[in-house]
Amino acid sequence: MQNREAGPRGNSRDGMVHWGAARSVAVAVAARSERRPSGSFDYASATQRAMGPLSDFTGIELASDPATERRIVVSDRAGWIDFNIEGFGVLMEPVLQRAARGASDITRLFSGATLTAQMGFLLGFLSARVLGQYDTGPLLPKETGAQKVGEPGKVFFLDGNIASAASRLRISEDGLRLWIVLHEMTHALQFEGFPWLRDHLGRLMGDLLSPLSEKLGLSETVRRLTSNYRTGGRSIELLMTREQRASFEKVQATMSVIEGYSDYVMDRVGRRTVPGYAEITRRLAASRANRPALDTAIFRLTGLDAKLEQYRLGESFCTAVASRQGMEGLNRVWDGPENLPTLEEVRDPGLWMLRMERASEAHGPLSGT
Repeated sequence: MQNREAGPRGNSRDGMVHWGAARSVAVAVAARSERRPSGSFDYASATQRAMGPLSDFTGIELASDPATERRIVVSDRAGWIDFNIEGFGVLMEPVLQRAARGASDITRLFSGATLTAQMGFLLGFLSARVLGQYDTGPLLPKETGAQKVGEPGKVFFLDGNIASAASRLRISEDGLRLWIVLHEMTHALQFEGFPWLRDHLGRLMGDLLSPLSEKLGLSETVRRLTSNYRTGGRSIELLMTREQRASFEKVQATMSVIEGYSDYVMDRVGRRTVPGYAEITRRLAASRANRPALDTAIFRLTGLDAKLEQYRLGESFCTAVASRQGMEGLNRVWDGPENLPTLEEVRDPGLWMLRMERASEAHGPLSGT
């Protein structure tokens, strides 16, 4: 994999974060506990085999084109860091640059050094915990170099991490590999089957990130912290205005459906296709619930704990809808952005189903998937 030490702008000195230095920190953090995989596993074949049962259960069919082959990347932690450091830079640098306008050189230097160390540590921390990743392609319009809309995405498997997790949880390595394959392939169905989803998520991320570039003084920071604590804010939400939190909730709702749908589908398909699926799922859930204190603090402070809540809320939503309306009813969430549930509807699926019924009555039957 290409080494991206120069960073997302090609010249790391032009940005607030020195991405080459951040990468060095990340790789150093990641290398301390990395384990090499103990055997070989044919991920390409496993991903192909997974698509049939997933398509049969969901009713989502992907167009097959021999010219566009899905890229399977079996990666170590450094390779995953190299790939993701580009995306982090594209998302963060414009925000940081706008926030730093008018700041003195000393302030910029000190802030840049702090952010570089923090970003390196976060990437290193995440690289040690990621087991697989489906790359959706560019979320923001200015991103370049990724696949075109509708093309199959890259699928990363951090095989050393999978082997370590299997050993720690005392489960089958190949069983866990198949479990991860199934999870990532459900994301392939979503983003490749409904290309609008990536663009919509990108717009939501843009709406969320662009206002975060405003400069906050100490008094405004304290005011927001106090105000948001009273209204139940946490983690990254604590520094958001009311408008920013509204954007954040839209992102949360969309990601809840994406992750919850994936969990719902893979659970039904996995029981039939992955040996020891129930035990693997049980042990993974227990591991998430009993994270070390440091991991819990980092997840809380960075907002990563919200992702775990997305799985729970989203799967509950999907279970409730599918139990009443089947997969055809649940698949209406993919008919367009207007059909995605709000965060309130994710928490109360009956509200979403009622809205869909009213839409059907007003405009005729909604097209199923």
